[in-house]
Amino acid sequence: MDEQALLGLNPNADARYRQRAMAYFEQLKESQDAWEVCAEALAKGIYNDDHVKFFCFQVLEHQIKFRHAGLSAVQQQLIRETLMKWLQCQPTT
Repeated sequence: MDEQALLGLNPNADARYRQRAMAYFEQLKESQDAWEVCAEALAKGIYNDDHVKFFCFQVLEHQIKFRHAGLSAVQQQLIRETLMKWLQCQPTT
């Protein structure tokens, strides 16, 4: 992931960083396989920042909404497993 672009996800980031983050977000959404990077980041808990996690979920959501039918069975399973791993790692209170 582009760490510099991710800085723009912070609500306190300046306009230049926010613009870079939004451009990066659009690039990931349009990419055929960039969603896998987001899936891996969520499954492995690479980022603690809620803004970055939300960003990753939005990329996955876009993939599911617009490209799910074009994915292989293995890719569809990877999305399901990623979401399940993420849910299982969430603390229960």
